Formats: sequence, C-alpha cells, structure tokens
Amino acid sequence: MFRPVSDRRALGERVISQIADAVIRGELRPGQRLPTERELAEQFGVSRTVVRDAIKTLSGRGMLRVRQGSGIFVSTSEERLEQELALLPLEGAGLRDLFEVRKVLEAQAAEWAAQRRSSHHVERLAQILREARGHREDPAALSERDARFHVAVAESSQNLVLVRVMLTLLDLLAASRLRSLGIPGRPQLSLEQHERVLEAIERRDPQGARRAMLFHLASVEAAIFSREGGEEG
Repeated sequence: MFRPVSDRRALGERVISQIADAVIRGELRPGQRLPTERELAEQFGVSRTVVRDAIKTLSGRGMLRVRQGSGIFVSTSEERLEQELALLPLEGAGLRDLFEVRKVLEAQAAEWAAQRRSSHHVERLAQILREARGHREDPAALSERDARFHVAVAESSQNLVLVRVMLTLLDLLAASRLRSLGIPGRPQLSLEQHERVLEAIERRDPQGARRAMLFHLASVEAAIFSREGGEEG
C-alpha cells in the first residue's frame, strides 16, 4: 500500500503524508487496522522510530487511534469528533461555543422528535422525568437523569448520527451540568422546562418543541454564566 520514502531530510513528514492521503482517499477506512509498526517501517523503508513518531503525530490530529494491545486503527468519525471536542476549553468562550452548538442540534432534535416520535419515546421521556422528580435534592443523580432526558429527545428524533453527537457533547458538559443543578432553584426550573419540551413532543408540535428546548438551553446557559460572573466578581 505504501511506497518507500527516500528523502532523508523529511522522512517523518513523508510517512505522515502517505498515511493521511490513504485515509482521505478512502484506501484506509474508518475503523480499519493498519499494519504493525515493524511492517510499516519495512514498507516505508525507514526505522520504527520514524514510524512511531508519525503515528503519534497522526493520533494527535485525531486521524489514527492507538489501542494498547490491539494495534493502530483509523479513527471513526465519532472518535475524531470526540477528540476534537475534548481539546476545547470548557470555560468562558469555549463553553459558550458548546452552548451555541447545543442550541442548533437540540432544537432540531426536539423538532424532529415531535414529528417522528412513537408512543414508546414519549413514555421513555415521561419515565425519566418521573425519576428526576424523585432526585431533586441529589444533584449527581439529577444530573444523570438530565443527561438521559436530552439523549432521549435525540433518540426520539430517530437520527442515529445526532444521538452519537449528543452523547459526546453531554459527556463533555457533565461538570457544567452538575454545577448548574447546584444553583438554588435551578433543579425545579429544569424539571419544569423539560416538562414543556415533553408536552410539545407528545402533542406533535414541532415548533413548540423547538421553542421549548431553546428556552430551556438559554435558561441553563444564563444561570451558569451568571453564577460564574458572580464568583469572579
């Protein structure tokens, strides 16, 4: 698959370029396992150190994943997204950026959920809310139900890609979600706002579901930044 490299001034860059090009062209598919370091070194005609450094660089870019004891793999789109998002600062401007993305994705998820949901989806959302009401005084347990509710809305949209993206985003926001639910009065507000989202989904009101989700996310965002601003002051 790979050609030997001969320019001794830039061996590492040439190895990186060939592997990256193979991924971009689709010759190496997401999830596909690459040859071992030794085999790659033989194919490229370079030392294993050069190959190891190239793999490290490509892993840092999110293009490859090294799994201990399993080998070197081409990253899937979900793995690349997860790695890229993990590099974002989750305070200040970085957190605001994530909320902007959430508003776009979750408003659409709520709209689609109202259009596509089944009775099973509605019951699932209602069950999560019932459980959440029983954990109002337990921020950690309530935070878990909060995340499950948002994932369940995405699942109700019946868009698998959206669900996977939401799982990654919500995992990244776990700490800020827990902080927000520690704000006095915030747990009750979130429960009430979740109920408005569910009501719109249940009555198959796409625009109502979109508005309810946007209102909820804007409310949570304002609470988080209001508290952070107060703490800084």
